[in-house]
Amino acid sequence: MKTWKKIGEILVEKKLIGNLNLSDALEQQQKEKGVRKLGEILLDNGFIDEVRLYEELAQQWELEFVPHIDLADVDTVLLEQFPLEHLRRIQTIPVHQSEEKIFVLSADPFRPGVIEELNRHFKKTVNIVVMPPLQIQHVLNETYGRGRDSSELIETISVEDGLEGDLDQFEIEDVLESANKAPVVKFVNTLIFQSLRERASDIHLELSPDSFKIRYRIDGVLVNRFSPPRRLHAPVTSRIKIMAGLDIAERRLPQDGKIRVRFGDREVDIRVSSVPCAHGERVVMRLLDRKTELLTLEQMGMQSDILIQFDRLIRRPNGILLVTGPTGSGKTTTLYGAIMRIVSPDVNVITLEDPVEYELEGASQIPVKPKIGFTFASGLRSILRQDPDVILVGEIRDDETAAMAIQASLTGHLVFSTLHTNDSASAAVRLMDMNVEPYLVASTLIGVLAQRLVRRLCSACARRDESGAWHSDGCAACSETGFKGRTGVYELLDVNEEIASLIGKSASLDEIRAASRRAGMRTLFEDGIEKVKLGQTSLAEVERVCWQGN
Repeated sequence: MKTWKKIGEILVEKKLIGNLNLSDALEQQQKEKGVRKLGEILLDNGFIDEVRLYEELAQQWELEFVPHIDLADVDTVLLEQFPLEHLRRIQTIPVHQSEEKIFVLSADPFRPGVIEELNRHFKKTVNIVVMPPLQIQHVLNETYGRGRDSSELIETISVEDGLEGDLDQFEIEDVLESANKAPVVKFVNTLIFQSLRERASDIHLELSPDSFKIRYRIDGVLVNRFSPPRRLHAPVTSRIKIMAGLDIAERRLPQDGKIRVRFGDREVDIRVSSVPCAHGERVVMRLLDRKTELLTLEQMGMQSDILIQFDRLIRRPNGILLVTGPTGSGKTTTLYGAIMRIVSPDVNVITLEDPVEYELEGASQIPVKPKIGFTFASGLRSILRQDPDVILVGEIRDDETAAMAIQASLTGHLVFSTLHTNDSASAAVRLMDMNVEPYLVASTLIGVLAQRLVRRLCSACARRDESGAWHSDGCAACSETGFKGRTGVYELLDVNEEIASLIGKSASLDEIRAASRRAGMRTLFEDGIEKVKLGQTSLAEVERVCWQGN
């Protein structure tokens, strides 16, 4: 007869946790009077990894274990036979079936009544495979409702729908849970839901004399998604304005607001901007996933030679390091990546941002509020009294901010900031245009990183032809676009003695650019071509964002 061992004993025996960890967890469980399972307590205390715990539980239960599955293998028709909230609660999901069996993934296979419910519903034998709870939630978030499309809802919406009732009492809601909502509410929720699934950064709602268009910005490019009847523009925009706390009666002035929604276990902030146009209001919604993990510089596509140079610059004791490029080129993400490399208990990092987009562990982040007079420049004055080592200024927008950033670097601080210029060499000239004396720019500017974002070729459908060139024709994984995700192309100007001397003499842009080329700087276009050769992007993409003369 096989001896049944408790999970705690198994984990100690396999040296996955220590005896002390087990005794602490058991003591905690006793204090809570058995409200939580031992595994939950071990996970919450950080004593074990979730995947390892559930792998061992599956062995104890004598069931098959999988850490993750291909989402394409999930039959959404089976899923949607049950309410989303019910599947979340029981942590069990049907994924596919055969003539005799229904195959389910579960993090809690012995929950009372669950197997019986599935058996009764499908009238088939239930085959259980164990999967960790976080993966169960991920599968639900990414697949539930995948078969539904916003266009299906358009037919059911009338102008009056969704505007009655107590909608001004809007609270955070889950955009996946919209089954019982009024059609306009359901339509707006589904728009947001699908945009998050497609990794969109913005939703555009535009009105013309004869049409109403909804477009998503995916990987930096706008794509048409829906063309609802023009009469639906007013109720849909009104619903969005109510969610954002805006005045729905005001259609003559621009308005800005914020929405926070849940997408499964993720919370997403949405910045809403509405402006009056000739044919009606134009609304743009910018999506910020609060749970998105910040990218490292390597993940952003910075190649090793540039990374080594950049890493040396961000570890300097003082000076100004600028990241330049147009809006949406990933400048702030790069600076976040830089701070993540240098942050430590003995470094005081303070940031000034408009707004604070993501939380940086180990840094004090301050949102500026220009409406009440708390600007980048005034914020910098206050920060200098906070004994900082590293200061991140979201953007140098005006002469006053430029002067304060220069002063901060002269007094022994390392200052990171962004600037809107086309290439790295233009940054020094731009600072001088902001009335900063050339000798001050020369003595404080240590480096300038210009960057752009190009779309990555979809790894699922990218192929190399006979000539060695890479192509991607499009597939289901990339919504037939041929691209999925983005990577950076970079141009790093390391200010050496020759370049500093030229800046101090108010040299022309061409002279600074020529000196940087002599020092071995690779241009944006040349870095892009390197990525084309590696099969990461296409030549057309590089030409779209980079000028060949750079």
